[in-house]
Amino acid sequence: MRGGRLHSWLGDRLLDKALWTPTAGSLARAWLVGVPITIVPFLPGQSVLAIVAALCVRGNVLLCIALQFLSNPLTAPVQVSACYFVGEVVRGANPIEVWQHVWHTPRKLATVHAAASMYIGSIFLGILVGAVGYAIILKTWRHPVRTRPPRSGTSPPIP
Repeated sequence: MRGGRLHSWLGDRLLDKALWTPTAGSLARAWLVGVPITIVPFLPGQSVLAIVAALCVRGNVLLCIALQFLSNPLTAPVQVSACYFVGEVVRGANPIEVWQHVWHTPRKLATVHAAASMYIGSIFLGILVGAVGYAIILKTWRHPVRTRPPRSGTSPPIP
């Protein structure tokens, strides 16, 4: 198995330091691919898809997996409603009418039209939130400043 195709792809990729060490680039790439996978509702195997996506872009695997826990039964009402709302607005509906429809008759959202709007909205939101988060992480991440301790037996330089 060593030296084969499977080992060269998985073995070397899984042990890559960039996948496990939090750096600005690896965290931003993990956010960029992890959030769209998280936002798509009712997607089976989100963690597996997130790991594969992280491996493809050399993103932080731990962040990709952690993002998948944002999609759970407690967050589903907000997530599904937001995806449906955005999907309907993207399809050209009046936002006020969509809001009233969701607020007053939430049970009527179990139609094929509503499912299509929900998935269109999730793709739109996933790409938007992923791209914005990517930019924010790259812009705000600060690398720690390494200071060297003074050498023993020497005095500090005089200004």
